[in-house]
Amino acid sequence: MVIMKTYKALKPVGRFKEGDTVGGLSDEQIKKLVVDKVIEEVKLSATKTTKEVKTDG
Repeated sequence: MVIMKTYKALKPVGRFKEGDTVGGLSDEQIKKLVVDKVIEEVKLSATKTTKEVKTDG
């Protein structure tokens, strides 16, 4: 299973506005933009499963 990293624009870059999800770029372009702090990797938080609790006894 391949996990794709997701990146968010911190500043306007190309066709992306601030806050947009950035995609369709080469690995080299992504690395340069991360180093230049133009985009950042979006950290996906593990979704916590909530346990169902009976409320009617």
